[in-house]
Amino acid sequence: MRIVKANHSSYPRVAEGPKGQRLRRAYAKRETGDLDDAGYKEVVDTYVAEIVKEQEDAGCDVVTDGIVGWYDLINRPSTRLDGVKSAGIVRWFDTNTYVRQPEIVSHPSGSFELAPEYADAAKNATKQLKAVMPGPYTLARHSILTGNGDLTSLAAAYADATAAEIAALGKVGCTLVQIEEPSLLKFPGDADVVRNALIRATKDRGDVKVSLVTYFGDAMPIYGEFLKMPVDMLGFDLTYGPKVADLIVSQPPDVPVQLGALDGRNTKLDDVEQVASVVGRVAEALNAKGVSEIHLTSSCGLEFLPRDRAKRKLERISEIADVVSGVNA
Repeated sequence: MRIVKANHSSYPRVAEGPKGQRLRRAYAKRETGDLDDAGYKEVVDTYVAEIVKEQEDAGCDVVTDGIVGWYDLINRPSTRLDGVKSAGIVRWFDTNTYVRQPEIVSHPSGSFELAPEYADAAKNATKQLKAVMPGPYTLARHSILTGNGDLTSLAAAYADATAAEIAALGKVGCTLVQIEEPSLLKFPGDADVVRNALIRATKDRGDVKVSLVTYFGDAMPIYGEFLKMPVDMLGFDLTYGPKVADLIVSQPPDVPVQLGALDGRNTKLDDVEQVASVVGRVAEALNAKGVSEIHLTSSCGLEFLPRDRAKRKLERISEIADVVSGVNA
């Protein structure tokens, strides 16, 4: 059983000192028109290069670009589509952060245009670089319809854009795409909507592996629905749903899992032996099912932590993985 040490998704956009604040300053200047898109991209690219190296230095086998160039997970991809414009803000689940809502003015079409960003970030990575994007259902749930369609049809439109993006990412060398659907845990009755959207989004994924990830909620009540999802990996937040690990042990899926076993919203370092015990039990069950790997990560993106603590979380992942690998050697 391979324990893959992975960064979940986002990473802090700021750090201590003037150099650590440059991304925030650049974003503010772009908003006021004092910095053009090319100048902003230059700042983002240098910041991404730093954090990719930081993740690799912390021991990660799978890294991301940290999503540091986006205002938030929802607004950046959605507003690249035709028929969508940026509107007001809404709170992002139970966090102290907000996302800009997309407003649907006509049928959304096109792609999220993430592939060029991925290709730029990949130049800095020596480990596997994972692409991260919001899922069709979570995008639909955070959009303002204004009479243009309904939730299901909007999720389908976003799914078509997701399919186009997965194809584009595959062409620039991406092998793993993480689709985030936290809204499913808030509206568990919509599991069929999520599944149908994912069928639409992943039908032509080719060699690209697709991971479905949820967080900010307990997946235990609808765990059975996750086993029906048309994806190559399932990701769970064990801080909200610690008993999900027991379900994985008793009803292991046929695909690898991403265990969000470290608290991505707490600066306190997680106990090595305690987390290793959970991961070890899951590893044993999956191995018996013929599944060859687990991705060990935080419960959600690390953007909620100071940058130095985010790196320590990643280092703690490596420490836990070493313990589990030693036990299961």
